[in-house]
Amino acid sequence: MPNMPELNRKDFLQSLALGGSSLLAQTAIMPAANDELSSEIKTMTLKSDQFELILQAGKDAIACRLQHLPSGTLLADGPYSYSFGNPSFIVVSQDASLVTFKGATRTGLEIVHTFRVPAKSPWIEEEISIRNTTSHPVSETFRCGFTLPVRSGTLSDYIFTAVPFRRQTRDERHTYDDYSLDQILYQKRRGNLREDSLPPRVYENYFSEGWAATNGTTGFLFSKYNALAREWSILDRIPLEQGLTGLRWGGAGVDASDCEGFCVIPAGEAHSFGSSRLTYFPGDLTQGYYAFRAEMESRGHGLPAGFDPPIHWNELYDNKLWFLPDNGQDKPENRAKYYSLDDMKGEAAKAKAMCCEALYCDPGWDTNFGSKIWDDARLGNVSEFVATMKTDYGLKVSLHTPLSGWNNPISYAPECLRLDDKGRKMSTCCGASEQYVDETSRRLHVLAEGGVTFFMFDGTAYLGECWDPKHGHSVPSTCGEHIDATNRLARLVHKKYPHVAIEMHDQVAGGSHVRYVPLYYGHGVDASGVNGFDTVWAFELMSAPLRDIYNGLAMPLYYYNLAYSLPLYLHVDLREDNEQALMLWWYASTCRHLGFGGTHENPKVREAQLATMNTYRRIKPFYAAGVFYGIDEWTHVHRHPDQNSAVINCFNINEAVNKEIAFDPAAFGLDAARAYKFTGAEATLSGGTYRLKLALLAHGHSLIEVVEA
Repeated sequence: MPNMPELNRKDFLQSLALGGSSLLAQTAIMPAANDELSSEIKTMTLKSDQFELILQAGKDAIACRLQHLPSGTLLADGPYSYSFGNPSFIVVSQDASLVTFKGATRTGLEIVHTFRVPAKSPWIEEEISIRNTTSHPVSETFRCGFTLPVRSGTLSDYIFTAVPFRRQTRDERHTYDDYSLDQILYQKRRGNLREDSLPPRVYENYFSEGWAATNGTTGFLFSKYNALAREWSILDRIPLEQGLTGLRWGGAGVDASDCEGFCVIPAGEAHSFGSSRLTYFPGDLTQGYYAFRAEMESRGHGLPAGFDPPIHWNELYDNKLWFLPDNGQDKPENRAKYYSLDDMKGEAAKAKAMCCEALYCDPGWDTNFGSKIWDDARLGNVSEFVATMKTDYGLKVSLHTPLSGWNNPISYAPECLRLDDKGRKMSTCCGASEQYVDETSRRLHVLAEGGVTFFMFDGTAYLGECWDPKHGHSVPSTCGEHIDATNRLARLVHKKYPHVAIEMHDQVAGGSHVRYVPLYYGHGVDASGVNGFDTVWAFELMSAPLRDIYNGLAMPLYYYNLAYSLPLYLHVDLREDNEQALMLWWYASTCRHLGFGGTHENPKVREAQLATMNTYRRIKPFYAAGVFYGIDEWTHVHRHPDQNSAVINCFNINEAVNKEIAFDPAAFGLDAARAYKFTGAEATLSGGTYRLKLALLAHGHSLIEVVEA
């Protein structure tokens, strides 16, 4: 190493923040005279085919320079930012692809920070944990991350897009969560993804499960993953020396918009902030979404092997019970009148006629709303009911099983109820209490033992604090404890009945358009080998499904499928459909587990729906277990899970139009060396790409099937 100029720490850090060419490329940190470290600190370089990360640790900072090598894009250049000040760091482990630093603050926090750059991987990753070494709890609004000084031209041609919700679930305005770097740095973000309110709420920071930034040819995915706590990938700004602004990304953050708002670490305990990852991807935004999907699948949040969920017929839509005024659905006399065994046999006959594979029983089957106790008096023994459905109609049985956030708690013992801060019993169950969880899991076990094969975890909403010291939670309880208890219920069922499928609503917002908790949180196999929930509720699009296609509320389903293969579940009202079965095809294309109900008054619509279901049953593996690709929002490709074939769904919500599609087999996972034939469109081959031409009816749908020639 050549002789280097002597710099004090202040000059060095200032030069990192302000210099045009980073000193990290030229020199190592030179410690001040009173430093207790060795007289020389080495420069540590982690390098792969895609990235080069240069690190230096000193008394006051970890200096970082990160560059994407093929494109020359600079992504970080300066001291790593810590919201609680700059700890003193030492290197505790290092190899060719990993460096771990350990540091401490004057306030008693111990930080372990690991950077990882695998040689053959398109991503880099960092992990951070903090330990409270004091004798008292520590509360921190925690934020840290790489910093990129922003100058003229910095990432100026990149657009940052939220993943998976480019379209938010309450957005009827046909707007997109696409942002320039200037917007991220200097504008607040408006959104209603986490708040069911209009107008949208204003947020200081930009947070999402991931961010895909691309200029159309080169892209970077910023993602955050933590299986033990709710976290987001946050983009924000930080002031630097001499008036510069820095983009801060990666690292960790407990955002103030979270329901808990801060991180509380008990004395002597530690908290892990999971992993932040930066992934290179070539191409446009869609490729960034696919990169996110690949990451989630690698972490266990994709399709289970052999996924083949039964098509549901939901008796709710034709049953008058739920639509009675004054909460009439929970009155015993009304349940006896509208929800008898004969009523359910009639619905089962409709299910069979519509090619369904299971009868889904919505509110009405239990002793009272949300009791999760089968009403033997009206419906007979649950095992006998399941046997009748199978023998007489060829159907499985699925149940609506709402939890503590939405039920009639009369069937639960008083010990399960919430307690307010005055010690008074409240009129709702505490979802985080050991008593409630134990009793609810016992009731679900009885149903599973009786042969039920699907539970919908509706009623997951967080209702607020509980102050009961006998419940086994903190006093008061936290939202996080409610979330984790809700997820634990799914695992308690799966521990004994792994074959029973469980759908999970948002564990904070329940049955609403809001998506508060990261979608993967609570899914997948835990440390003991037990699975969490199986499917995700498709954002409460069950009531006006055709209207929601037109007004844009259903468009998040398209982007979800680009970003996740973790299955969505939804049931929709067939009475909303049109003569082209547009609605039914849309939700068949975007929800791997499909349900529906309701009898349309127009016989032509019923004929179209039946024809659709006959076709859907024939090609169901493409939708339930295939790979989803997007040509555009209205053109979806589903590749078969095992065969070299695909189907294309084309939708049109306007007047009749002639459509042309460019179809490159390799882009959709098909063997480019094979020739293909197309049913449903005129096809011509040019330069390895097929040009497909078809006529789309007004407010209609067309199906194209792709097989080897």
